[in-house]
Amino acid sequence: MYEDLTLDDLVIRSSSHTPFFGVYLAAHAIPDALCMCHASVGCKVKTQQHLVAHDGGTDAHNRMRYSQFIDEDLIQGSTEQLESEIIAFARRLGSQLVLIDSSTPISLQAQPLGPVVERLRQKTGVDVLAVPQRNYQDDLYAGFAATEAAIFRRQFERFEVHVQADEVSVLGLPFDRFEGDCEGNVVEVRRLLAGLGLRSPAVYLAGEPYATLAHTTQARAHLVLPWAHGQARELQKVPGVAVDSVHKLGVPMGFAATGRWLAQVAQALQVPKPRLDAFVQAELQAAKPLAELARRRLRGQKFAAFAEAPRLAGLVLLLRELDMVPSVLAVTHFRLGGQREVEAMLAEHGVQLPPDVRWLSDPTPQQVRALAGDGQSRPPLDGTSVIIGTTIEREALAPSGVPFLEFGFPSEQRHFLQPAPWLGYRGALRFAEQVLQTVTRVR
Repeated sequence: MYEDLTLDDLVIRSSSHTPFFGVYLAAHAIPDALCMCHASVGCKVKTQQHLVAHDGGTDAHNRMRYSQFIDEDLIQGSTEQLESEIIAFARRLGSQLVLIDSSTPISLQAQPLGPVVERLRQKTGVDVLAVPQRNYQDDLYAGFAATEAAIFRRQFERFEVHVQADEVSVLGLPFDRFEGDCEGNVVEVRRLLAGLGLRSPAVYLAGEPYATLAHTTQARAHLVLPWAHGQARELQKVPGVAVDSVHKLGVPMGFAATGRWLAQVAQALQVPKPRLDAFVQAELQAAKPLAELARRRLRGQKFAAFAEAPRLAGLVLLLRELDMVPSVLAVTHFRLGGQREVEAMLAEHGVQLPPDVRWLSDPTPQQVRALAGDGQSRPPLDGTSVIIGTTIEREALAPSGVPFLEFGFPSEQRHFLQPAPWLGYRGALRFAEQVLQTVTRVR
């Protein structure tokens, strides 16, 4: 397999944020969780800096710790240092959940951590979980979703099942900072479900204390967003979980896609159609005049976008509703899919793209920078009114001079003090507003 590798395979890119980091990012989304990285060679600290600048709402470094050891410990499989570090820091930080995140050497050693976990639960009095992830051939979204699945399973080990007819859990919600965009998404998803008469106290993950996830065993259904689709089968295997209670849903981003998402939920939960129709109609009636304002101003404007597959598909769905035209679409990372998966998501909504759209998949920094042009030939971004992507793309494409809207992880210069969701009906309006302001500010 290694004979086919090229230099591009060794280049650091957005997807170089690994599953190891994804486990930590999930721990970050639970304010009373501690992520104990079992061994370290320093690379995690470097990627952690992205989160420190990305999240202005809370500390992004205080709840990650490392158990260092020497070669002899690695050979003998000693976990003494790991256990002493967890006991000390869980007590110091008041942690209610400790996630053990093993580095590549440890994962290859296949050292069982079950006895360690049990000892630590007894010694600390808090919940301890080891997330089995290998830190290669995957990206951060795999680590994030695997952590959600491990926490989900743990709730059914700890608590009895007492199903409430009006209660659901939600898995796969991206939450990477304690600011108005992520927190606004949590509020909006719950508001949409409430419109169907459903409550969702357990949201994975919502920036809320670990205790809120205990409601998982009361959920009548478990609604899985695309960021966690890869774990759906694992959720179904959890003892106490009915196979038909796990439902894979689409991305509620944009007006039509949100309506379709609500219809999926209503069908899965047997919500009466009149209730669904009344809620959707009321939401569209309120949103339509404002959406039309954005559409008139943005019609025909070209955009380029960089994001992981579900977010990219949602972006395109929303911006096409505003009559914007894609020029460049880049699927970052790879665990959640590539161009084919994005096109399939769009096809579900009957959206076809212009034939001249330029696609990139898990692009290298060189490929991204090339979009700005070489100063001699016409650049691929010529005529583009706005670029949407992360800090990584913003820095690479600064020479293009095209207005940039930071969106996704990391967004180091764009922060939100008030609710600014990008999911649901309110998220569609809020994001359309951001695009509108970015484009018209320059014009």
